[in-house]
Amino acid sequence: MTHVGGLSLLQRTLYAAQRAGIREGLVLLTEPWPEAEACIRTDPKNVAFSPLVLSPPSGREEAARSRLASFRCEDFLFLSGAWLVDREVLRDLCGTEGPLRAPALVKPARPPAGEDAVPPAALVPAATAPAFLDALKEGDTVRAAARLAENHGNTEELLLEEPKLFPVRSRAECERAEDGLLRGLIKPTESFLSQKFERRISLAITRRLLYSPVTPNLITVFSVLIGLASALLFIGDSRIAHVIGALLLLLSSIIDGCDGELARLKYQESRLGSLLDFLGDNLVHMAVFFCIGFGLALRGEGSVYLWLGVTSALGVLGSAGAVFWRMFLKADSVFTFSTPVRVEGMALAQGKLRRQIDFADKISNRDFIYLILVLAAAGGLWIYAWLSALGSAFYFIYLLYLYRRMSSLKQASPAGGA
Repeated sequence: MTHVGGLSLLQRTLYAAQRAGIREGLVLLTEPWPEAEACIRTDPKNVAFSPLVLSPPSGREEAARSRLASFRCEDFLFLSGAWLVDREVLRDLCGTEGPLRAPALVKPARPPAGEDAVPPAALVPAATAPAFLDALKEGDTVRAAARLAENHGNTEELLLEEPKLFPVRSRAECERAEDGLLRGLIKPTESFLSQKFERRISLAITRRLLYSPVTPNLITVFSVLIGLASALLFIGDSRIAHVIGALLLLLSSIIDGCDGELARLKYQESRLGSLLDFLGDNLVHMAVFFCIGFGLALRGEGSVYLWLGVTSALGVLGSAGAVFWRMFLKADSVFTFSTPVRVEGMALAQGKLRRQIDFADKISNRDFIYLILVLAAAGGLWIYAWLSALGSAFYFIYLLYLYRRMSSLKQASPAGGA
């Protein structure tokens, strides 16, 4: 069985369908395939899906049509096993606010040579599902589309390119799809240093962990331990130790990126995982900021640095508490802390408020780690002690200001998703 990104193609397709809102379905097989049938039946995540072989003995086609008729829904979504469709596209197709309505076909904008007859995805009205099933079984895409158009008027088409749609009919295509999935994990809102340096290393690590038993939560714990160890190195008076501490902090940040990458690629996102990642990040930042100030005070630079360290830690704690209350407690599913306000809330913000939210995103990135490294090497950690105290306090107050502004907007529904 072919694999992409740490999962079999079948698993990845079924997981993506479920994330799109499809709660049950059939896996239609043209011939007996014990490995695929076992994959479906033994995976607890796929209990609502069942395999159905369409080849002889006779009667199985009728069983498929009967099972389709038992589903109570307005539309059916057919997915081809020869293509990998982005889960966000599937979510749009299946969502009540999606851009397409049945009948609709998803097609590659640039069909590869030797394209399969079955379209990557087709959204059809429930009444036409059996007829469409027959057409797909005969391998005639044109006939299937024509039947949809004849019965229900114009058929909408959605033409997709990579990374929204990948052919996965050969090992080479699967490898290209895996590369595309990895590249798709880089967020456009990330800083230049994060995209060009940290992500390159974290994605290389993640690629090597895809087929290992390592879990995202285990990576999170490991990165937090490295981050806490780095904080302790700032207490002593050795400049070399300070540089090593800054490098360990950078390593912790890089490894911390792997947990989310692995979780998203293998559909292992969880509410516990997102909470663990969020709390771990802020715990490390609090420890580092405090230890920098505490170390300066111990080295005789003045008690003011102890209070700067405490102020920095309290600023991080206050900001983390505000974001936790604003985002996590109001979400009823998996959530990623990618912005200081809830995602739906961002959609309501316009003009100056939206620019202020974007500013909060930019100043909350981890590029401060590079500043710590430079100042540690130059013997200027006292500068960072002042910057972190002022910056942490400012960010906390700025978040409270943003949340007050957001409260005047229409209340958004709890955010979820990954």
